[in-house]
Amino acid sequence: MPALMEAVEPKVIQSSEMDWNPHPKFPGVEIAYMLTKRDDDVNMTCAMVHWRVGAEIPRHIHENSDDILYILKGKAKIWIDGYGDIPLKAGSFVRVPAGVEHQPHDVEEDLLAHDTWFPATV
Repeated sequence: MPALMEAVEPKVIQSSEMDWNPHPKFPGVEIAYMLTKRDDDVNMTCAMVHWRVGAEIPRHIHENSDDILYILKGKAKIWIDGYGDIPLKAGSFVRVPAGVEHQPHDVEEDLLAHDTWFPATV
């Protein structure tokens, strides 16, 4: 096995081990980081995000990272500049390219998503 591969360790987090915290900027949103540059020395950030009904997420941009969402449950919309509103439900996949303004909104049912930012934001 190459030396590089010997330095890479698997990482496993069970759902009961998720470390959920309030999002530092968005009321009604919780986030559980699973993989980060800060903690895992990788150039991507992976997290579970929970948007509660009534969550207020303003329009925002990730200047240097794509925001890649896979919706596991719930119902909401996301507005993407130049594209418009997109309905979100279980099974939806959305990639917001770096530098593109977007806004999740109209959370009708608590939404749970796997969110990846590449390259890493945290």
